[in-house]
Amino acid sequence: MPKTTTQLQELLRLDALASFELSVPALLDPRTREPHLSQVQDQVRRRLADGRDVVVYTSREWIVAPDAESSIALSQTVSRSLVALVRGLETRPRYLVAKGGITSSDVATQGLGVRRAIVLGQILPGIPVWELGPETRFPGLPYVVFPGNVGGPDALREAVTLLRAAG
Repeated sequence: MPKTTTQLQELLRLDALASFELSVPALLDPRTREPHLSQVQDQVRRRLADGRDVVVYTSREWIVAPDAESSIALSQTVSRSLVALVRGLETRPRYLVAKGGITSSDVATQGLGVRRAIVLGQILPGIPVWELGPETRFPGLPYVVFPGNVGGPDALREAVTLLRAAG
């Protein structure tokens, strides 16, 4: 997580990004989960409809679960929330970057409905770019599978800069 946090901080330095934090404590509380997710989802929808680049990230505080089962449940709740946010997109983004191995997999299969994709290559070493198949929510969308522990401090910013330049 420290590497991802550093990469996120560098990404947020880019101009014209609309950034929204998903509060993990709010997602874990059944009373606040839906209102919080709905609020972030509405903001994301508005910014995408305006043609803006959007960054959604989870809060950075480390939450320690009391046991392995609780830790898995925590991760699943956060993952389901990210998947719900992606499923709720109404405007096709120009590209989508998912950070983290399990997160990228869940967003792809559950959020976007990926069953088939073409690997176009790597945007940076160790960071593949897929072109989503026709069965997905957004056929042909460039989807970057950004592993959690790959790249230097500015790799995420560099990848988004390249995607923006590609149009």
